[in-house]
Amino acid sequence: MATPTTQSAGTPAAGATTVTESAGAVHRVRIPLRISDFVGMHVNNVRFQEFSQDARLMWFREKFGVPGSRVPIALARWMEIDFRRTIAMGVAEVWVDVQVLRVGRTSFTMRTSIGSESTGAEPCAVVDTVMVVTADDETTTLEITPEERAALLGDREEAG
Repeated sequence: MATPTTQSAGTPAAGATTVTESAGAVHRVRIPLRISDFVGMHVNNVRFQEFSQDARLMWFREKFGVPGSRVPIALARWMEIDFRRTIAMGVAEVWVDVQVLRVGRTSFTMRTSIGSESTGAEPCAVVDTVMVVTADDETTTLEITPEERAALLGDREEAG
């Protein structure tokens, strides 16, 4: 089971690039590695997407305990992974920094930066994902409420 820890909004994620002034706080989680996460002598590249998804789910559970806010169904619409370097066999866990970069009318963009203590402060992969908020039918898009916007961005206001 991963152990989430949170970094403050004023402390950028290790190696994270802030896209806009309106980006939300960085939330760090740690995910233990299993032997099945490796292929050859390094972490399987496919697992980076799964680490990203696991960290986003943990982040949602924490953020949407906000009074007056529904937990939105958000589906991944688009994803890009920048593989920067490998994580070698023998590493016990990865860290994943989760941050909301932008919030639109019906969608938001999240960034997860993934690395390990043994590889240093710079991420080994950066995953940007556009999430679309949908109704229960998972077809109809819904507008993001002011309460959800506040939960997504934390204490930061959207710039223009």
